[in-house]
Amino acid sequence: MGHNYSAWDKLIHAGLALFGVAAYLTAEAAEGSRGSFGYLLHAYLGLTAATFIGLRLLGGMFGRPAMRFSGWSPFRPAAWREAAEDLISLARLHLPERDMHQGIAGLVQFLGLALFAWMSATGVVLYVFTGKAYHGVHELAEEAHEIGESLIPLFLLAHVGAVAAHSLLGSPVWQRMFGRQSST
Repeated sequence: MGHNYSAWDKLIHAGLALFGVAAYLTAEAAEGSRGSFGYLLHAYLGLTAATFIGLRLLGGMFGRPAMRFSGWSPFRPAAWREAAEDLISLARLHLPERDMHQGIAGLVQFLGLALFAWMSATGVVLYVFTGKAYHGVHELAEEAHEIGESLIPLFLLAHVGAVAAHSLLGSPVWQRMFGRQSST
């Protein structure tokens, strides 16, 4: 099973995790006026997360083959069959064994990237399009951003829960992302 992450992959993952979660946690502080500390903190954390998601999306299109989207399960016809097989395997308390980004793991990761891309896009629209001339665009983006905000805990539960389950069942996948071993 190929589960090697380069230092660049690890940096992108850390940036997404750190700034994405920090932006999520500061969302309520952004309810104040546009110039308030809470708003600016949330906006700049979110814009930094958007930068990391942009880098990850570029890596998914042009990066090293293991991290490109072309090989991910959502883009292959057998994706949903593999995900269903993985769910059956999990129901039997057996961990699915697939290459990275395949089966249910690939779908969860794809949905996470799609969610953070959605939050980044709507957040940038909220930051850029302000004022009376953009009231309709701003309101639409705000509603879309709030929908995404409600999905973040579900993604984090699935992603972190899967990592915890792997660790508890003897396959500590987190070490491949956060361990010291070097890979290219």
